Amino acid sequence: MITVKCPFCSKEIENDSFYCDQCGQELRVCPLGHGFKKGKICSECGTKLVEAKNAADNQQAQPAVTTLSGTLSQPPPVEVENVIPQQTETAEKTYRPQVFDAEPKYLVSAVLNTRLELKNGAIIGRKTGDYVNVFNNQGYISRTHARVQKNDAGVWEIVDLDSANGTFLNEVELKPNQPYTFKIGDTIAFYDIKFLVSD
Repeated sequence: MITVKCPFCSKEIENDSFYCDQCGQELRVCPLGHGFKKGKICSECGTKLVEAKNAADNQQAQPAVTTLSGTLSQPPPVEVENVIPQQTETAEKTYRPQVFDAEPKYLVSAVLNTRLELKNGAIIGRKTGDYVNVFNNQGYISRTHARVQKNDAGVWEIVDLDSANGTFLNEVELKPNQPYTFKIGDTIAFYDIKFLVSD
């Protein structure tokens, strides 16, 4: 008679047992020959454990656990539920290159057929600022209408300088003297002259 240790109580039991005769636990066995184990997966090879009483149906089971001892009675057959094999988690990480949004560079107007290069702190106005040559004939643009600037994080902002006819970001009128961030694809309008933010 060959004896092995019960994986639950560590007492010596016969190697063809279906249940531990010391603690009463139902025994599971590794079909690849690593003996009785706790749980559902073999701790040595990761193979799904089978009930010792059903090991005879598994062609890979050890011969020692597929024979029934003459002193033990065969327990009634039990349906074995289909268990999906557990996938072991890996520590593998996926590295992706960091993607940065493109930075706005221009305000483009189809109406005026012009493209304004963004400059940090640039003033938009009919009489003052960096783009007077574009707006000097636009009567609805204030003398000092708005300002484009970068904030401390390097993000572009538009500030309405209390203009008479308003500045609009994506068709929403801005409150005067408050900075609003914008990005590529947004529209900025000085009164009704629309510009598309472009790279």
